[in-house]
Amino acid sequence: MADTNPSPSPDPNPFMPIQQVTTSTTLDGTAAVTQPLYAPAGPDPQGTTPAAAQEAGQANASARSGEGIEGEEVVWEASYSMRNFMGRIAWRILATVAWFVLAFETWAVEGHGDIAPVTIGAGILLLVVWAALIYRMVHARYGHYYRLTNRRLFVSTGLMRRRRDQMELLRVKDVFTRQKLTERWLSLGTVVVVSHEKELPVFYLAGVDDPKGVMDLVWHHARAERDNRSTKIDTV
Repeated sequence: MADTNPSPSPDPNPFMPIQQVTTSTTLDGTAAVTQPLYAPAGPDPQGTTPAAAQEAGQANASARSGEGIEGEEVVWEASYSMRNFMGRIAWRILATVAWFVLAFETWAVEGHGDIAPVTIGAGILLLVVWAALIYRMVHARYGHYYRLTNRRLFVSTGLMRRRRDQMELLRVKDVFTRQKLTERWLSLGTVVVVSHEKELPVFYLAGVDDPKGVMDLVWHHARAERDNRSTKIDTV
């Protein structure tokens, strides 16, 4: 009568593949048959097999090129233009030059030492004004980012806490610009995009170069998207 009793065999080498030893007793004696428990390459955890990896790659590819994404490309992107600060930088430079003249009169010319407190106070105020301008420039430059594709408009705002909003060009209702007199001289301004959305109906592209060109670009692609969608519906 055969008696099959699975029992693990001692493995002196921990790096050898695990094996299962099956011992069977026959009339001629005892014979040990060794069968590998795993393949020589080791077990295949779930998700690491070549078939699973291929399936995951196909899923990621379909997510990147799914319906509504194919054919979308970036046509324009920009940040807040630093030319908006040219006037503020100019008068601060003039104020700095005036302070250096005052400092020279205070400490280089005899008899003017009594105005030293005024000179020091003006210097501190000037440093505060420069620091505030630099902070606003950094916040404006890196806290505003705009991207336009042939289907959507993206607006990112915020420096420490970033907010990203998107608008489908298919929903655009109106586009216009806002410019001050100095901004017209420098070809700067704000592009206002109005849509049919209820939650966020208006997008502001503040401080962009050539606002009229950006306005025309947004309107052109919004009109093309509507015409393209109308053509698809008529075809169906």
